[in-house]
Amino acid sequence: MKKFIKEKGKKFLMVLVTFISIFAFTGCNDDEEKDGAGYSFTYTLHGNPQNLDPQLATDKSSLMIIKNMFSGLMTIDNEGKITGNVALSYNVLDNGLKYSFILRDDCYWYSADGTESVVTAHDFVYAFKRIYNPVTQSPYKEKFSFIKNAEAIINGEMDYSQLGVYAINNTELVFEFDRPCTEFLYLLTTAPAMPCNKQFFEGTKARYGLDDESVISNGAFYMTQWSYDPYGNDNLIYMKRNYSNTEYDRIYPYMITFIIERNKENVLKNFDSAYSDCMVSESKIQKSSIGNYQTQKFKTGSVGIVFNESCKMDDSVKKAMASTLNREIFENMVTDNFSVAYGIVPESISFSGASYQNKNVSEKNIFEPESDYILSVEDIEEFYSMYPDGVKILVKNEYDDGLMTQVIADWQDNSGIYIGVDYADGDTYYERLENGDYVMALVEINSDDSSLYYYLKNVVDTVPSESRETLVSMLESALVSPSSSDALEIYKKIETLLISEADYIPVFYRNSFLVYKKDIEDMIFDPFSGHIDFRYAKYFD
Repeated sequence: MKKFIKEKGKKFLMVLVTFISIFAFTGCNDDEEKDGAGYSFTYTLHGNPQNLDPQLATDKSSLMIIKNMFSGLMTIDNEGKITGNVALSYNVLDNGLKYSFILRDDCYWYSADGTESVVTAHDFVYAFKRIYNPVTQSPYKEKFSFIKNAEAIINGEMDYSQLGVYAINNTELVFEFDRPCTEFLYLLTTAPAMPCNKQFFEGTKARYGLDDESVISNGAFYMTQWSYDPYGNDNLIYMKRNYSNTEYDRIYPYMITFIIERNKENVLKNFDSAYSDCMVSESKIQKSSIGNYQTQKFKTGSVGIVFNESCKMDDSVKKAMASTLNREIFENMVTDNFSVAYGIVPESISFSGASYQNKNVSEKNIFEPESDYILSVEDIEEFYSMYPDGVKILVKNEYDDGLMTQVIADWQDNSGIYIGVDYADGDTYYERLENGDYVMALVEINSDDSSLYYYLKNVVDTVPSESRETLVSMLESALVSPSSSDALEIYKKIETLLISEADYIPVFYRNSFLVYKKDIEDMIFDPFSGHIDFRYAKYFD
């Protein structure tokens, strides 16, 4: 990668970033300023992007750049709905086993050297076949394994060229499946589904995505500079508005500057010093020297209790534990980083373009004790006879001690059983989970996908195998369901079943935060991946 800034030291870097931002903004016309367009945004990445090849990239910094540099067939708009991007329209055929897309003829590839060409259906065919080309070694094969012949290609039974994706002409693209997939349109918004220009790719001679001369954009912004010195401080990525693509779908910012930091603490420092316009945080910022700023809170992770299947915890005890937690008391105890959970799936998860909500489990009264769940004297005696040395719940030491004390108190007061707490640091905690060295544990379920299917799959993976088999079967039924409404009902049943059987007891939601200057509007934020799409972002001075 080329070195752009010779001088060392963060002070010079920040002065330069500020100068470029002011110059870019003042260089815009009055009309752009009035509607919030033309601003040069600055954002701090934690870590240098490892690879800007969409069919390979997995780290968050790379995926953030890809989000702003590429356009796929479909996109997620600022209301969270899946809508066409390069695709003008599509048809679902053969009971969900075939999708036919009509593409725009005015989406353009553009690179810093001025190379420009129209994006075609062949670019998408080439990208998907790259996923299954063994030379690529893409980590995304399984996600698209429903495409015709994909599993046979993975198993070495067919050549990757026989993947069921083909172009009729430059603007007609067809996908054929071995089985339906209700997540397909969502998957088309993700990085591995971005197109790849074969001519440009081959011209990079195995450097594709690794430096600023080996990247090309078909999205809102193109890269002009990528400067990174692992031993220096002046590390930046510059991206400018792709004017060729703004005629179809207006791109508001003039430019984005990504500051690259190795130290996570510097992400906050840059925002606090007004060098960054926005940031994503796992904890709420109490105050900032920039004065006025906005904070949006998102529930993104579920923190709940799971049981080690080898310990054979009695169902009546599990259900008693689930139903005797006093969540109303928790409401007054949780910190800003957590919210009390009355269900498993966070509110930020959407399905089929709408916010997911399972009313069967979102009502607070589902956790009120039922007579069947109140333990008898015999139940309690049997519990202690099974665990003469007592039972402790494995907890990572970052969780608030006061909250866990209340959980233990609720169980003892309302169920008549005492559970101890076994705190462990991060490495020890995960090692013990992996080795099954626990009776019960407080675990956190997260997902990089805003997909309901993938979120529930992560939860189901934590439950005892006896229940897991049924739940996995239900998940797969939802995935191949002929309609989204049928799939939604199955997902609701899965969440309801998990709670009613107490195989996973939700306690809290993990919150994440988008923090930004008060004059900014219309950034598209995915709280699960942590990515910001800047194409519609506006700044009103």
